[in-house]
Amino acid sequence: MKRLLFLVMTLLAAIPVSAAEPLKLGLLQIEDSAPFHVAEQERLYAREGLEVELVPFLSAIERDSALAAGAIDGAIDDPIGAILFDQGRGRLKITALCLGDRPAEGVFAILASPKSGLATAADLKGVEIAVSSSTIIEYVTDRMLEQQGFAPGEVKKIEVAKMPIRMQMLLSDSVKAATLPEPLASIAVGKGARVLVTDAAGDESLSQTVIVFRPEVLTTRRAEVAAFFRAYAGAVAAINAAPEKYRALVVETGRIPSDLAKAYPIPRYPSPAPFRPALYTPIMSWLAAKELTAPIPYDKMVATDFMEPDN
Repeated sequence: MKRLLFLVMTLLAAIPVSAAEPLKLGLLQIEDSAPFHVAEQERLYAREGLEVELVPFLSAIERDSALAAGAIDGAIDDPIGAILFDQGRGRLKITALCLGDRPAEGVFAILASPKSGLATAADLKGVEIAVSSSTIIEYVTDRMLEQQGFAPGEVKKIEVAKMPIRMQMLLSDSVKAATLPEPLASIAVGKGARVLVTDAAGDESLSQTVIVFRPEVLTTRRAEVAAFFRAYAGAVAAINAAPEKYRALVVETGRIPSDLAKAYPIPRYPSPAPFRPALYTPIMSWLAAKELTAPIPYDKMVATDFMEPDN
């Protein structure tokens, strides 16, 4: 019997152990995703003993479907999209910023069409601005005009959900004004549109992208999540220390047009830290005022201990 037991144990020891499931992270094709790719390129995940699979998505709808199905563990999102996806049901948690810690990291602008005759932000009063409703774009539009002293009744908006169509309508003067993110805003300027307001010029950060995780991942894979953020922090430090070294990667990741690539500013990425209440509160207030969701307490929507695997 002892010999049989010894033989069984020997055979079991000879069977290779299956590798743990990789941490699957959903990314959009935006410059905000660059640190994820740098961490892979510089083997920072491997140094942490972590396997990460970066899963590309062409749209937020596809990414959200994957999150809902549990096909990915985390993703890049914006806080408006994350809150509306969750609706207080505990489907995901906001963790750290990708971009948007400082106003200078803002990427949205309200632009005038080439033949609109609009020259200043004040000219936008009563003018329909093309946006996508109930999104970060509408939120930033409202906040930018609020900072310019607009009363709510002076802000007019028209729904044009798809950004490429919105840009073409702007350039063809089908709409007099539109809100666009980079690099579309710069492309539009190159074709005759004029920037009237930009969130990068304010004294308060209005637009952010964030990293989100499904709550069960934060609970059951805490050590892996903490390892991911250590690798991510290393990638952020590498980009910030030598931005030109990673220009080609940022340009490719963000789909920056070739004519803008050489001069396009490389963002300064913030180190991973919990999404601050000062950023969360105005977003939640806007969503609640528009009755898009009931108010969700900060600690129910935001994870603050994701860097600590032993908590």
